[in-house]
Amino acid sequence: MKNILVLIKNNLRVDILKDPFRFLIGLLAPVLILYIMLMIINTNSGYINIGVIDNDNSKTSNLIIDSLKSKAGYNVNEIKKEDSKNLFSEKSINVAIEIKDGFENEVINGDVSKIKVTAIKDDGIGNLIKDLLNMEMINIREIALASNNNEEVYYKSIDNYNNSIYVNINKESLNDLHSYYTSSQIFIGFLIMFMLIRGMRTAYRIFDEKDENIYMRIFMAPVRTSEYYLAGIISGYISILIQAALGIISINILNVQTGLKNIELFIILALVGLVSISLALCCSSFAKNKSEAANIFNFANILLPMLGGAFVPIEIMPPLVEKISYFTPVRWAMQSISDIQQGHDFSGTYKYLFILFLFSVTFFVIAAYRTVKEEKKIMIN
Repeated sequence: MKNILVLIKNNLRVDILKDPFRFLIGLLAPVLILYIMLMIINTNSGYINIGVIDNDNSKTSNLIIDSLKSKAGYNVNEIKKEDSKNLFSEKSINVAIEIKDGFENEVINGDVSKIKVTAIKDDGIGNLIKDLLNMEMINIREIALASNNNEEVYYKSIDNYNNSIYVNINKESLNDLHSYYTSSQIFIGFLIMFMLIRGMRTAYRIFDEKDENIYMRIFMAPVRTSEYYLAGIISGYISILIQAALGIISINILNVQTGLKNIELFIILALVGLVSISLALCCSSFAKNKSEAANIFNFANILLPMLGGAFVPIEIMPPLVEKISYFTPVRWAMQSISDIQQGHDFSGTYKYLFILFLFSVTFFVIAAYRTVKEEKKIMIN
């Protein structure tokens, strides 16, 4: 046990101090990707930015503004008329809506009152907003007609109608959660990819120690082969867990909605970490040198996340690719995350987590068999 602890400490020291810049970049790269993703989503996520010039500031105008805010995919903000040109030129807004002074009085009195809509030419967004406003105005005019020019009845009807919109807001918020969950899945996919890369550093260290003759010097000391490899696995796994923990911390700091509790996500990523280490050792056991191991692993590291649904949602994959994905460990990690986001209990994903564990055991067994076989060949020669 003492030998294992000494080797673990040495391995971590080598990983961190030998090339601290590379170590930090490997840890921080997923965090930077998450930050960039959020920047892109917030600035150009497909949302329509609507600027509202409310000169009336009445219950009716507020109702119209609230109805737009209640719909998914729209960012609605009040602006000043003199700022609208600059906002259009800066592409801060796609559409400007102007509600004139006295708008509510005209509606109550049964006059045909229109809302001015200004949009970039031929982009189609202006017509979309006009259609939405026309549908809302039909409802408002029917309320005004039913109130028979009675302001008190009209205001009560507007309040009741506004309350019904409030209920719709709660229902439609699930659309926003879906977009958040999709973004978080992509980030977790990147995090898994970097965890796989970090796992390969364990195999690289073994090849480096063989090239530098450290490998043989270790076995001249009272250290068994099993102790050497176990120390390498544990030290590599510790660095992977640090990567996973840092990713979860960044998710919390940047307030990304994943739909999972921190401990649930950490357990899933911890099992992915086991797969990462075992896969790295498995790939290296089939290679004669570091270059061959890198080629094998790079191929696996590109293929597994892509087929496993880390970057492309599983539900939109072609049927053949979707069937192949069942043979990748990443598929089961992403499936467990997706199920929890859709409302399943974490306990219901035990079968997926068990399959992840089986993948890691399988890779470990193959790596151990191949390594023992190669060690025997070296001893015979």
